Amino acid sequence: MKKRKGFTLIEMIVVLAIIGILMAVLIPTWRYFLMRSNLRSQNSYSKVVFNAAQTQATRYKFVERDSMGIIKNADAKLLTETDSDKIAALESIKTAERNKLFMGQDASGEYYLYWDGEQGHQLALDGSTIDSSANQTLVDEFANSINKVFTHSGDTVYKVYVKDYIVESVCCSRSESSDIIGSYPIEQDGRSDDEILDFNLKKVNLDDTDDNAVPAP
Repeated sequence: MKKRKGFTLIEMIVVLAIIGILMAVLIPTWRYFLMRSNLRSQNSYSKVVFNAAQTQATRYKFVERDSMGIIKNADAKLLTETDSDKIAALESIKTAERNKLFMGQDASGEYYLYWDGEQGHQLALDGSTIDSSANQTLVDEFANSINKVFTHSGDTVYKVYVKDYIVESVCCSRSESSDIIGSYPIEQDGRSDDEILDFNLKKVNLDDTDDNAVPAP
């Protein structure tokens, strides 16, 4: 009767060593391809959000145009008026018209819209939350108008940089803590050193007059 011949210990060690080498090579490569795929998706998502946000920002520009005109006219008259009652009346007009504004709330009309995956927030450029209790409805309206076009809002967080009714740039990520952040109009090509809330959108914006801006190619 023939004896069954199995693997020797040395053969087993050699096979395991080969498998280990292959795993050491393939796993990092596979992770890299997954990262690149996710990054391409986030860059693509950023472009969709960018276009949808600009459409809504343009709508707000026309809606708020009359109020902005009244404020500018009041500013011009304040330079020539000397009567305190007239000055107080003009200031009152300015305050009333400014309370109607969403995007043009300050002189620059510059801020971030941040979507955390569930709700929109209006942020100042230093990252602090703007008190939006009075206009949360408008924040929600802005975010919802984007999310009607952007169908991945449930599993994506994004930040939109708006300046004077123009969407300058957008960044997107799967979560607040992810280091894979895509952006538009300048797309990212690697992992980020920052999380999305700290991601500097002025580096990928359209306004090359900013000191730390990188002009779009």
